[in-house]
Amino acid sequence: MDEILVETTNIKKVFSGVVAIEGIDFQLQKGEVHALMGENGAGKSTLSKIIAGIYQADGGTMRVSGREVRFANVREAVAHGVSIVTQEFSLIPDLSIAENIFLADDKYYKYHFLADKRAMAEQTRSLLALFGMEHTIDPYAKVAQLSVAQMQVIEILKAVSTKARTIILDEPTASLSVKEIEVLFDIVRKLKAQGVGFIIVSHKINEIYEISDRITVLRDGRLILKGVATAELAQDDLIRAMVGREVKDLYGAGALGESDTRNWEQAPVVFEARGITDQNNYVRDISFQVRRGEIAGFSGLVGAGRSELMRAIFNVDPRNAGQVLVDGQEIGGRSIRASVAAGLGFVPEDRKTEGLIQELSVLKNIGLAKLAARGKAVLDNKAAEADCLQMIQKMEIKTANIDLLVKSLSGGNQQKVLLAKWILLNPKVLIIDEPTRGVDIGAKSDIYAILRSLAAQGMAIILVSSEIPEVTGVCDTIYVMKEGRVTAVMPAAEATEEKIGYYSTIGDEKR
Repeated sequence: MDEILVETTNIKKVFSGVVAIEGIDFQLQKGEVHALMGENGAGKSTLSKIIAGIYQADGGTMRVSGREVRFANVREAVAHGVSIVTQEFSLIPDLSIAENIFLADDKYYKYHFLADKRAMAEQTRSLLALFGMEHTIDPYAKVAQLSVAQMQVIEILKAVSTKARTIILDEPTASLSVKEIEVLFDIVRKLKAQGVGFIIVSHKINEIYEISDRITVLRDGRLILKGVATAELAQDDLIRAMVGREVKDLYGAGALGESDTRNWEQAPVVFEARGITDQNNYVRDISFQVRRGEIAGFSGLVGAGRSELMRAIFNVDPRNAGQVLVDGQEIGGRSIRASVAAGLGFVPEDRKTEGLIQELSVLKNIGLAKLAARGKAVLDNKAAEADCLQMIQKMEIKTANIDLLVKSLSGGNQQKVLLAKWILLNPKVLIIDEPTRGVDIGAKSDIYAILRSLAAQGMAIILVSSEIPEVTGVCDTIYVMKEGRVTAVMPAAEATEEKIGYYSTIGDEKR
């Protein structure tokens, strides 16, 4: 029989009288990757945090390596070989990599405060060498200098340094490029071969099928599928288990009826960028056009310059050169207000800090862009309420009421609120950066259908995404970027993951 690293039986957790999860049975075996899946609010993170000692269960039992345990805190979990890597890293930017890895390890400190930095660095090199990274990452470098992918590696090394046998990864690839995901998965496979077990929480179905051995699905705090072999579970069945309904048309083509009748190829050009160069001269001399009803996608690795290009176009950041035209007319000013007045809308990558004000209500967040566009400081409550209710219905936003703080909504519903804020202005051109990051499969399907429906109504859409299936599934034309330049332009019908991957990494600039 395979060794069981972690086993939960009938686990229950209640928050403020509300049952978050109940009756959850789960097993993690030695040397396996077990995916924990479900929509936002399904209970995945709650179960993960109970296993990791962040929360304590209100019912049920948990065993680690056959021994019944009840962790009072994370330190106790780590002592039993269980570590968690959350989406919000626990690294200290101004300390070195080595100091971060061994910050809580008493044997590297004299008199509890004098750190043996040389010994820390030597041991860090040994850990890096396990994955062939001793020559690419300097143990003395400050964490602030690292990429997101490198920070992810350091968090895993922290877990390895504690001799963790169980490592929980919560949305580990959310901010990583395709190449960085490959590096991360290689590390996971090497540790798996050494008997380490992984629990991976993720919304990315294609990645789960690549890396996991078994899948458990939660929905509304209940167990739907328990430890089903990944190879034996069809994707359609997985999606149905997660969502509770059939999702046959993930990328939203059904929003247009039986056929796509946009005929955007013959439509007039509504948007044009000419020679855009950003303030740092990283994005250099980029020009492109988008027609009415067209969805233009921008793909490429993290750091390729896609977001910088869009921010320069929308005047979020200054640009050193270039023109932006809507319906043939150049946008006169270099401000966000001028962009909005010309008919542009912009859904930024980071909805929590740049797109929404978390401490304001759904009502106020939806009304903000319209309020700013009209140069007013106070909402007309009656009109704003009517607008809000209209958008909630149109976007199928799930909220108890319009006065609920937006931070209390799921990620998918927050993203719909952000979209609603801009759609309310009915822009001619909508720029949307990472439309479904951190969003569950049901909300993804809804958002894709919304974007296609907007395009069918004549809106031009510019979509930035790190997910190649998203770009090929939703867009009409695909631009691939590498190091601040466009290296390829292709119709979506001719695009493949291999072709996009080539032009994202080694492909020459398009001439």
